[in-house]
Amino acid sequence: MRVAIVPPTTKTGEWTLNRHLIPGLRARDVDVKVLHHFALNRPNTKVFLGSLLLKRLIKDGSISLIHNVDNLGPFLLRHRNLPAKKVLTVHDIAPVMLPQAYNCILRFDFTTVLPKLIENTDLTIVDSYSTKTDLIAKFGVRKDKLTVIHLGVDTSFFHPYNDHGQVMRKYGLRSRFLLYVGNDRARKNLKTLIKAYVSVFHEIPDDLVLIGPISDNTIRTYVNSTGLATHIKKEVQERITVLGYVAYEDLPRIYGAATALIFPSLYEGFGLPLLEAMACNVPVVLSDNSSLREVAGDAGLYINDPLNSEDIAENILEIITDESLRESLRSKGFKRAHGFSWETTVQKTINAYDSIL
Repeated sequence: MRVAIVPPTTKTGEWTLNRHLIPGLRARDVDVKVLHHFALNRPNTKVFLGSLLLKRLIKDGSISLIHNVDNLGPFLLRHRNLPAKKVLTVHDIAPVMLPQAYNCILRFDFTTVLPKLIENTDLTIVDSYSTKTDLIAKFGVRKDKLTVIHLGVDTSFFHPYNDHGQVMRKYGLRSRFLLYVGNDRARKNLKTLIKAYVSVFHEIPDDLVLIGPISDNTIRTYVNSTGLATHIKKEVQERITVLGYVAYEDLPRIYGAATALIFPSLYEGFGLPLLEAMACNVPVVLSDNSSLREVAGDAGLYINDPLNSEDIAENILEIITDESLRESLRSKGFKRAHGFSWETTVQKTINAYDSIL
């Protein structure tokens, strides 16, 4: 089997999947060719120009299957004489489920273009049964054209550490903090988390640390929108640390130093930070929606209504004040995380390839 991989265009969960999938396939004697071309570098260029050039990109004829590992691939045309089977991984359809959180281009891509791409592929892989249900409900995709393959976590990398001092000093972190990993897009619901933290920060010793592509100006805007007195706004902003991107090798120790991971997302196709935190023996507080219970099972403290800042605040107070709860969630989460491996993800992907070849 010779597989052509169309790599992702962003450094999110798709990038993490690709990072483990390619070496995993090669380790199992799958001949992998990674397609690099300017037409594949941006989502819409990939869809339109990539579709026109697809035959040329695999012109040697030895490719038996082409797999696009993020949501939008070069499959807009049927390519009736294409010798290779086509596989598309769809991680989520957030612009369909939460249209108010996305611009008109992304809404068009996911409501109009994506169904056509799925129609033109031989198989669509999804990260969760939640996304499978969404595709069937919104696009009428046939069940036999969908395969669920959960993502994994590398427990040789994400695991508990006893010493966090060096990473705490490196990033200027104080001894206790709650952790958020994500971005500041609307569906991640960071605004409501900030509002919740503002309402309880005087009652707790924990700072709030934010990792990911997050703007300091955005956080200031969120704090300013609370209507607090100026000196209180200044005080709370001193307790919120925006780290932005951090060195990947530092992530496990930052996770491990946190009191808990807070994940108040409005919609997820999977939720890799949950697995990473649980593998590092850190309790997770998360929304009860989309795929999240599918990932965390009974190993999380669930937010009933993530758009209600009072609900998030209550969960924050509970996870900080209840040591026995934290210990229970650590134990359950650590065991839960070890049920998701990249080795299983890779093997199930190979099985999916075999099913259409």
